[in-house]
Order: sequence, then C-alpha cells, then structure tokens
Amino acid sequence: MQTNQFITDVTGSGGNPHHPVTPDDELRAYTAALNILEELGPRIAGRTTSPTQAGYFALKAEQAHRYGGYAQILAADLVQRTLAHELPVAHLDRLQSHATDPDAYITGAQKLPEDPRTVPTGRPTFKNATELLQKLLNITFPEARDRINSVAHLLPHTDVNGIKVPPKFPRLADELTTGKAAPREIRRAAKKLEAIRPHINQQPDPPALASELEQKVATSVHTEDPGSTQQLLNSIKETLERQNLNPSEEVVRARLGLFYRGFKSGVTEFVLRVRPHDAEFIFSLCAQTDNPRTKTGDRAGLLKQSTMGNAPLPAPTSPSNASTNTDAAADPGTDCTEELVGDLAADWSNSSAAESTVFPDFLLAPSATTGKPIATPEALEALTLGGKTRPPATGPESFPTERFETLNQTTPGDDGLTPAQRHLQGLLNLLKSNGRPNGKKITGLPSPQMLIIATLAELEDRATSSGITQHGQRLSPAELRQNLCICGAIPIVMKGKSQILDLGRVERYFPDYMRQAILARDGGCIVPGCTVPPEHCEIHHLDAWEKGGLTRIEDGVPLCSNHHHAIHAGLLRALRNAEGLPAVILPKFMDPEQTPRRNTYWTSASAFTTPPLF
Repeated sequence: MQTNQFITDVTGSGGNPHHPVTPDDELRAYTAALNILEELGPRIAGRTTSPTQAGYFALKAEQAHRYGGYAQILAADLVQRTLAHELPVAHLDRLQSHATDPDAYITGAQKLPEDPRTVPTGRPTFKNATELLQKLLNITFPEARDRINSVAHLLPHTDVNGIKVPPKFPRLADELTTGKAAPREIRRAAKKLEAIRPHINQQPDPPALASELEQKVATSVHTEDPGSTQQLLNSIKETLERQNLNPSEEVVRARLGLFYRGFKSGVTEFVLRVRPHDAEFIFSLCAQTDNPRTKTGDRAGLLKQSTMGNAPLPAPTSPSNASTNTDAAADPGTDCTEELVGDLAADWSNSSAAESTVFPDFLLAPSATTGKPIATPEALEALTLGGKTRPPATGPESFPTERFETLNQTTPGDDGLTPAQRHLQGLLNLLKSNGRPNGKKITGLPSPQMLIIATLAELEDRATSSGITQHGQRLSPAELRQNLCICGAIPIVMKGKSQILDLGRVERYFPDYMRQAILARDGGCIVPGCTVPPEHCEIHHLDAWEKGGLTRIEDGVPLCSNHHHAIHAGLLRALRNAEGLPAVILPKFMDPEQTPRRNTYWTSASAFTTPPLF
C-alpha cells in the first residue's frame, strides 16, 4: 500500500480527489500505523509456528525498531526547532490525553489543541528542548541530551546563525536514514568520533583523515557487532594519541579533570589529570607527608588517621566520660572514638536510659497535624527518608554509579569548563591555599563537609546495614562512628548542645544548621527525577512566608533553583504526603494520577538500604 493511499484511507479526502495532504493528516496516519503495529506484533508472535516466518518477523521487527530510532532524532529536531518546550501546561496535558487514547484523533472526531496565537510570556514550562523530552517522554536526562546532540551529528539542520548546514557525520547519517544499523550504535559512534576530533585536528590533513575514519567506523557499525566497533574506535583514539607527541591545548583541556570511576571491591575510585605545573602542588603535598621529621609527615599520626576509621569496635567503657567526649569531638586531632562509642553503647544498653532520652527537636514524628518531637528509639528508627524501607541489594558491586554520570560530563558549561575541570580547579585551589583559613565567600575555594545519615542501631552496631553520606557513599560501621565523632554529630545526638530548630516568624531564611537537618531528611531536590546535588538546593517554605508560614524544620523543602521557580510559577505544587513528608504534585501530562510524589533518586542513593533519618 502506498503511503499517500494509506493516509487517504485513514483521514479521508472529503470528496475531493485532489485533496492536499496536510501535516495533521500525516500525523494522524502515523498514529494509526503505530496502533496497527502494536496489534500486529503480538498476533504474529502468538499465531506463527513457521521458523521461516519467525526469522522474517525478527528482521522486520528490527527494521521497525531502527526506523523508530531515526524518528526519535527527527522528533528531537522538530521539538527544538519549533520551541515546543514553551508550550503551556494545558497544551501538554491535552497532548498526553490524545496520546493515551488516540482513536478520536485518528478519526478526526477530536483535534490537537491549536498553537498559541501569541508569543509566550513569563516562565516557560521547560528550560529547553532537552528538559521537555526528559519529562514528557519519561526518559533520562543523558538520553534526552544525546538525542538533541545527535541532531547536529546526524541530520541536516540550521545552526545558531540561521545557516543551513549538513550533518557533521554524513556517512553515519546515511546508515541512520536507511535503517542499515541500530540507531543507538550510530549515535554512540558519532559521539566517540566527536570526542577524538581534537586529536584529528592535529594531523596534517584533518578533513581527509576525518572522512576516512568516519567511513571505517560507518562500515563497522553496518557490518560488525557493537563490541568490534567500540574496539575500532578505541584503537583509532590510541593511535592518534601516540602520534601526538606535543598535544594541542584543545587536546590537553579535553583530558583535564577529576573523574569519578565508580565503587568497586570496597573502594571509590577517581582519576585525576592535571597540568605539569599543577602537579607540582600534588608532588609537594606528597613530599611533605613523606617527611617523618615534620608534623605533616608524622608517621605514627598518619598511620593513626588512616586506620582509625577501620579499627574494630572498642569495648564499651563507663558513661562517666560524657563531659570529656564533647571536648574531644571538638578537636579533629583527638582520637575520641573509644570514649564516644563506649558512652553510646553503655548509655543505650540501659533500657531506662533509653526511655528517658529526648531526641533533638528536628527529629519530628511524620505527622502533618502534630509535628511532635520523637521521644522513643522505636519511633526514631521507624522514620525513614522515603517513608518506607527498601530491601537491601546484593553485594557491593550493585552501587548505582549512574547517579554520578553528571560528574564526568565532557560538555563545557557557560564558564567554558566541564564539571570534571571545575572540580579539579576546586581541589587545586585547596592545595594552593597552603593551609590558610578559607571562608565561604572566597571564589573557587570550597569548604567541604560531611553529612552522615544513620540509624541509632547502626551507631550501636546492632544493625546489618551501616550509614551513608549525603552523596550516597556507604560507610562501614567503624568508619561511621569515627566520622561522626570527627564531625561532632555524636555529642548532638547524645544530649549535646542543641540548636533552635523552629524560628517561627523571627527569621525568614533557613540557617545552615536547619538546612542540614532538612537535607538529611530529603537528600536533595524533592521533585522526582531531579539530580541537582544537595549543595545547590534552596529551602522553600511549604506554607509561604508572605502568607504567615513559619521557618521550622517540618515546613522546609529542598528544591533546586529551577524547580523552586516552577513552584512559585504554579507549574508544580508542594505539599505533605500521607506520611507527613514533603512531596510534589506534577502536571497532569507527567502524572495523570496527580499523586503526591517524592524523589527516589536521593532516597535510593545507597544500593543497600533506604537511608533512614539518624
């Protein structure tokens, strides 16, 4: 059946044999064709018994998949060109409704909403086309970003100056448009070729070499398996690197950075690449710590520091040392592990002591109506970040390294630096500060801190799990107790000096100590799917300050800047869920059920257990 005839059969001609086919007619026919494919696939699989027909079905199903991947990139290009991310929420809600039940649209009984007649004003629904694809299609941000990047790599398009340009990789583009290879592998090959372009530019005839290498890769994508294509790309990169004895600034900058490599076999791995003159600071650091005649290189002190987090749990001691424990915790150089852990174990081994303990004010019962402080260990251990506990994963290799994907992005930001390069510069700034005190307002000089989330049972070594850090790094029980000691958190839990955690109407903005408690509860931005780290979050009042809201822990909600503005623009709604924890209502096109939801990205930061609140 010819395409135009199929379109006419689906949409009709209105009695006019010369009826012009409109884009809306084509979209209705495309929707009808998808419905037919959805029905035919299971029918063929359920009724066919012939191996010959089975093989043919596999070939055609793969072809449909490949053309579907091509259509995804075409759709990304169309979304970007038409500024679809500026469509109002009402339009997106109706689009989702039509996509869920398309029959009325196919027959022409209903039409898609008309495009806005005026230029949108105010805050757009999404920042850009990438965010629209991510939220509308419910895909990951890296996948949405790669589809947008693939437009320039594999499709003819218009650049920022309004000039029409061909695809950057025309041979790979041909493989995509003709369905000769899997779209994902073509996109991956284009991304790899783009990454080695700085090395190609150092060769005598870069355009000719780039064309030759692309042809080899395109042939491999078409005829070889993905592993062979990956091996070819790695071989090309290694060969170019060996030939570039004096790499250009472009090549050097592309390699600089502090890169996260994941968690494996009990250790977290990073790769550090620096310029030679910056390496001098690291060599100096190594030399100073290697000199046993200085305080910096004190062998016994360094050994103690490197092993005390992994030492066996000392035997409980008398709780009479409580007054000295607080002083020891204030001095990071003092080994206060034994006294504090002993105090903790002895104090809580006595049931009467446990019953008489009053927890800090920020440990509130999950009730939107009472908000009363927790007064028993059982109630404390029942309060978790996600409201419900999750079964532990199997083994340390299950740590979710994909949640750190943004750390290793190779795309420069507005400042011209990649995230890895920016992180490296912060580390170098600390090394170059030469031990001088640093303040929060000094540009490029970070003030790192560790926030640890653990249960009382974990502190007492009664739990099978252990604590995790704010960024999802799991600690052993010994590391947990040692780091809590150094950070001064144990004296606070153990009736140490408390701070006011309900400022009422006295102060509008949440202070740092209250912010830490809120982030300990929620992890980061509470909007589902948001990966903005906790350090970048702003604290929002559930009950608006200007309408009488209070600055207290149960009313504070962490949000990234983008979603904070979305709340105030009315695109999202923040509220308390049935468990009393802050949650959001997403737009209908993203969540037709309109259920209060929390961000599981942070609450599942550890692959071993859902992190509980202290």
